[in-house]
Amino acid sequence: MNIVIIASTALIACVLSIVLRQYKPEYSLFISIATGILIFLAVFAVIGPLLDFVKNLTEGAGLDGIYAQVLIKSLAVCYITQLACDCCVDSGETAIAGKLRIAGKIAVLLIALPMFEGLVQIVSDLIEI
Repeated sequence: MNIVIIASTALIACVLSIVLRQYKPEYSLFISIATGILIFLAVFAVIGPLLDFVKNLTEGAGLDGIYAQVLIKSLAVCYITQLACDCCVDSGETAIAGKLRIAGKIAVLLIALPMFEGLVQIVSDLIEI
């Protein structure tokens, strides 16, 4: 992943969006959304080695694979939610973006429930000792 290319693309899209906003505001929104999706896809394309590294790290540390799964799924939900919220805010729908943030937080909580269950089991085992 070349951050210089991604940043250059983002800056060009920003300038283009600002110029078009004066004449065709609806095109400005589409440029903003399309650029966000392109950046997200560029990052998504190189995320495989990162996932493999996290998996190897957790296996090497002797941790259960559920911790890596919770981490990766939670990060994915956070990034997707943030991208969608930014698109909503760009289109002027801040109320929808607020509700989407709440939904993303609840989704992360639901993903982490198995980990919390394991934590409660550990604590209860310690109390019994």
